[in-house]
Amino acid sequence: MKLAVTAPAAADDPTLSASDIETALADHQRAFSVVESGAADLLVAVGVDGLRTAAEAAASPPILSVGLDAACSLSTSDPATVADAVARVAAESVDAVPAVTHHPLQLTAGESTAMAVADCMLMTTQPARISEYAVATEETTLTEFRADGVVVATPIGSGSYARAAGGPRLAPGSGAAVVPIAPFATQADSWVVQPPLTLTVERDTDVTVFADDHRLTSGGTRISVAVTQGSPLSVVDARRVGDGSSNWKNSNESLSED
Repeated sequence: MKLAVTAPAAADDPTLSASDIETALADHQRAFSVVESGAADLLVAVGVDGLRTAAEAAASPPILSVGLDAACSLSTSDPATVADAVARVAAESVDAVPAVTHHPLQLTAGESTAMAVADCMLMTTQPARISEYAVATEETTLTEFRADGVVVATPIGSGSYARAAGGPRLAPGSGAAVVPIAPFATQADSWVVQPPLTLTVERDTDVTVFADDHRLTSGGTRISVAVTQGSPLSVVDARRVGDGSSNWKNSNESLSED
């Protein structure tokens, strides 16, 4: 099997870099070869930005996510542990690798567009400034609330900022979590829904829109962000390969989730 490592220059986890993983992989060279991303059968994606890079590839092979607090990601920061897991995956044919389907979020705000593999966020530009937000599905207005912001998280992103804001941790394929940030309420709800969604700002407050912590746009009253499902990614189910304790070839579990 041929694999490539995708990681940002400054990784989300500074203790885990692409070069560290590639060095650790050298002990397993019989199982695979390290190549450029375009020629790989498997992409090892470090952090959110590494996963974004893998998702933006024209023809993305299965992706092994590393360093994220998510059910299907290897959460370890130890390069040797990552290399051992990669070797177990690479020892099999691509078709035999246990995988789940992950849908990034596709965002449209006016003329600005972006993809978010973990989450998107609307946040008042001025710190601790409350605004009013509405969240609507195709059928109805789901909710309106006053808060500092709102985050919509995919299952891969549900263990980070959305979780810290009080949202649920999502299983792969279960939808998107909509979570108010610092709501102006004694008890706040969160929701798990399937896109498409529309997020709007209902009062004259300057708000910034982020896609995976990357600024997309900003604006005042009635700013609107359309959130739809992006093209599906095949993500290796790290729950079943991380410690080598399970034999997925003899498992009754499905190899993919829609």
